[in-house]
Amino acid sequence: MKFRCLLVATLFAVCGVWVADASKPSLDVIPLPRSVEQTEGQFFRFDDNTTVYCSVPQLRRYLGDYLPTYSWRSLRSRVEVRINPSLGVPKEGYVLSVTPERVVVEGADYAGTFYGVQTLLQMFPAEVYEGGFRSPCSIPCVKITDWPEYPYRGQHLDVARTFVPIEGVKEFVDHLSRYKINRLHLHLTDDQGWRVEIKSHPELTSIGAWRGGDSPIWAVYGSFEEKYGGFYTQAELRDLVAYAAERAVTVIPEIDLPGHSLAVGKVYPEVLCPVERDNTAAAGYDRRNVWCVSREENYALLDDIFRELADVFPSEWVHIGGDEVNMRQWKECPHCSALYNQKGFTSYAQLEAHFLNRVVEIVGRYGKLPVVWNEAINGGNLTKDALVCGWDGIKPCHKATAEGYRTVIMTAQWFYFDMRQSAHEWGHNWAGIVTAEKCYSIDLIEQGFSEAQMAVVEGFEGAFWSEIHLAAKPHFENYVEYMTFPRVCAVAEVGWTPQDRREWSDFSVRLVAHGERMEAMGISYRREAPQPPQGRQITPKMTVTTSLPMSKSEALGKLSAYANDWGYTSKRTCKNGDWVLYEFADAIDDVEVELTTGYRHVVRGMFPTGVVEVSANGIDFRHIADLYNGSATIHITRPVKAIRLRSTATGNGDSFVFLQHPLIRREKNN
Repeated sequence: MKFRCLLVATLFAVCGVWVADASKPSLDVIPLPRSVEQTEGQFFRFDDNTTVYCSVPQLRRYLGDYLPTYSWRSLRSRVEVRINPSLGVPKEGYVLSVTPERVVVEGADYAGTFYGVQTLLQMFPAEVYEGGFRSPCSIPCVKITDWPEYPYRGQHLDVARTFVPIEGVKEFVDHLSRYKINRLHLHLTDDQGWRVEIKSHPELTSIGAWRGGDSPIWAVYGSFEEKYGGFYTQAELRDLVAYAAERAVTVIPEIDLPGHSLAVGKVYPEVLCPVERDNTAAAGYDRRNVWCVSREENYALLDDIFRELADVFPSEWVHIGGDEVNMRQWKECPHCSALYNQKGFTSYAQLEAHFLNRVVEIVGRYGKLPVVWNEAINGGNLTKDALVCGWDGIKPCHKATAEGYRTVIMTAQWFYFDMRQSAHEWGHNWAGIVTAEKCYSIDLIEQGFSEAQMAVVEGFEGAFWSEIHLAAKPHFENYVEYMTFPRVCAVAEVGWTPQDRREWSDFSVRLVAHGERMEAMGISYRREAPQPPQGRQITPKMTVTTSLPMSKSEALGKLSAYANDWGYTSKRTCKNGDWVLYEFADAIDDVEVELTTGYRHVVRGMFPTGVVEVSANGIDFRHIADLYNGSATIHITRPVKAIRLRSTATGNGDSFVFLQHPLIRREKNN
């Protein structure tokens, strides 16, 4: 609590905002309502004599977790919650009226009433989220008339690379719904795992939901020495869908096709193109991950999958993927090449659209509409029924909207929440640093969208990809929440509040006030940027050698000169006994050395297991540490002439090892 108060005071000072006595109520609602009018009187007094009457059974059950509620209206009923279809506001809209005598929440539909309740709860003290609130408090007399600017306000959750148990997903839904997020995009399949039970094909989960250990799916992002995974039964998913619906959240399932399908290919190798590949570089591991377009049996299998999926998920939308397809596998396939020529295609993107249109026909049989990633429309012949998720920059969003596709804006540079939030913390970095302020700053008019293009923008979505999640788990109370909150709050306001009512300086103050609320909600949100590593970085003269053949001739010279902070790939994966040697012209002493095989920002392309050895003379080595997820940090307290990293594993799920120069730091006072 001491830290939170310090953070609040600091941000208020930075923003130049004066805050009144904390005992007085304030309207710090997120997302910002469309219209707030002050009404006669000052406050409505909530106390032990207040009765909360809710005429909507589902909502009464939900609201009862926070306030004492009743199914009947007593003479002293002073808080009323109901649906009013003739309210005169659009879908998901509500009117919240507070007078000294009464509070009334009315919604145009169930979702609108639910959102009115969320706004009301945000007007209570933060303790309301801890359950059973009965403390006396004052709520300001206002009339709020509100509805969303966009119908789609989403958050994506990748449970394929790092499994999240069903209770964790439910808790995530709880957090999203409090900020009026209405779509959970559940990424259920990828190269690293298949997470949804398909009863007609139980092998998809009995085999495909697990990796590492004795699984045919090798580990890539950590957990190399144990069999790791999990999946959701259809009963669990039906329960999740009902739980989310009670919170006005629609769950959209994703089966990622035709690429990102290594896991299903390990279960049913026949779905892949019948092409012999040289897998020597990957230690014999076949990394093909694309469905064969020409194989008719594949569409029968997909029919089974989507038939069962449609029965579990009532959403009108189902995501069928379409991103990052390795089309080289089709080019090498005689059957796909023959189909390509038969259709008269001029690009393999057209072949992908052909595949996806076949899948669209399948999902259409079961009353579903398709959602795709933006690459899926590059072939020029994908159905306009598709909803496009524009992730790969703003240009693909321009293209999709210009061609008339309904589009969800989730560009990585604004909305990818696997990106790091400052220079010195966990997270990807290829789309830059994505802060809550960056997320909030999106302005489609400034980005050049015309009125016609704006008309087909369905909304916005944040994305959490979980490559780093597994390795990060031991270091965070809840890594998903750390990476998504408070950035989810920014997405919520971008999707809900009209552009001309949004202002970062105002939002940032409300966001600070919500720190206490998020604590009460149980959200392990990111409170502050971590401190950079302590000490002064030094670059003693060094030579780097390795047993690995390198992809670039200049790699070892550049690494020896500390000239590339990104690093270099080898031509093959690691074998047991492979090594990297750092030899120093002069012995180093009294320093901290950070050693990394693989990327610094994500656990991949490393020695899965290995040892760190040091030598005082460059000849005789002694073991000093073990590599964990390819890395180790050691403290040198006596002169060292050489450091050697030695692999004790063969294969890392990739066809390369990524090498880095060491980061060497001397204590500040040295």
